[in-house]
Amino acid sequence: MSRFSLRILFVGLALSLAACASIPYAKPDVLPPPVRVADGSPERAALNGEVWDAAVRYTERLFYKPDFGGVPFSQEAAARRPAALSSPDEDQFYARLTELLDLLDDDHTHALGPVEREMVRARELGESRAGYGVVVTARGDDRVVAFVRPGTPAAEAGVLPGWRIDSVNDFPILVAPPAVAGRTDRVVFIDDDQARRTLDLTAVLLEPRPRFETRTLADGVAYIRFDDFDLARYNQFKAEMERLAETPPPGLIIDLRSNGGGGLNFAGLIQSWFFPDKQDITVLRGRFIDRRMFADPAPHPYAGPVAIIVGPGSASASELLSGVMQEKGRAVVVGETTRGAVTGTRAINLPDGGLLRVGMIVMTTPAGRNLEKVGVIPDVVAPDDWRAIRDGRDPPLDAALANVRERATASIEVSAGDRPDLP
Repeated sequence: MSRFSLRILFVGLALSLAACASIPYAKPDVLPPPVRVADGSPERAALNGEVWDAAVRYTERLFYKPDFGGVPFSQEAAARRPAALSSPDEDQFYARLTELLDLLDDDHTHALGPVEREMVRARELGESRAGYGVVVTARGDDRVVAFVRPGTPAAEAGVLPGWRIDSVNDFPILVAPPAVAGRTDRVVFIDDDQARRTLDLTAVLLEPRPRFETRTLADGVAYIRFDDFDLARYNQFKAEMERLAETPPPGLIIDLRSNGGGGLNFAGLIQSWFFPDKQDITVLRGRFIDRRMFADPAPHPYAGPVAIIVGPGSASASELLSGVMQEKGRAVVVGETTRGAVTGTRAINLPDGGLLRVGMIVMTTPAGRNLEKVGVIPDVVAPDDWRAIRDGRDPPLDAALANVRERATASIEVSAGDRPDLP
């Protein structure tokens, strides 16, 4: 275990002890069995009450803002409790719980019902899951279609990249229930002309989009996209960096546009591949911690020019990595401003098998820059052009490639100019 990983482990232990060991923190890779009860039954109401009370109790004890950002959270929870208990099914109950947690205005504090939790886990494991065939990206509180997979219900219905999803089965998109294979849902999109397009889409089982991708671009520039900061993605990243170390490319592009974050320790381990010495990566502050974190260098760190592509879908650890690399002058950030969701969380099992995440830590850059509600502002602004994307082009990637190639060429010219004249 690396020195960095040990530090993260100690932080986790400190948080657990300070926050009270009786809290049922979720274990990685362990999915508790869901509790199933009949819709609209007395058992449903009782389970709703148990889950609601647990979620409120843990949030009150752990949320990193003792004053809840000025929100009368306890009073709101009490006022909304009767309506939550009367919710006839899991979808409607978690919609009400989400509405309560949204009052805290913290992207990391949210809940997943058992069905949605199972879907997230299936995606992480690379298993098939239900969907309409759209890859969605965040734009603030909006959800926009970033890509439509060929041959899927969405593609056959004519859905286009750039359309905004308004609602599913009359639920606003932020509290909409997850898709279920074989179920037909009424999905409302807003198109380029701000017109509403209502489509009936039947969800099908789809192979997940790969969470990791590598390519070689023009002039030998390397490209790596990864969508999670977890062990599986880090192992893939590490293997690719070890391969690139054998014949270093003239430049490297890291694409984090669809990366919503993950483990802070993996952000540190990834950063270690770009510096020859130990570097600080963040300062953590919260109710139970105030500590600066460091990462030791990788065995063969990459020394060439780096560009990181980000956008509104980049959040949490992806923002921290890109922000720190930018701050230390190690990478040029290209794209659009990131989401601005940079708090550390703990995951807690709920009584029905659902999951609650509570923001517990403020994470700043080593220089003390707080990215929460601000995001990382790119050095090179390259917004998504939906018409270009529909034509198969990628303007942010084109801008990143041009930047890396220019810096690689300048580096070669400087090196050549420093050499003595040869006979």
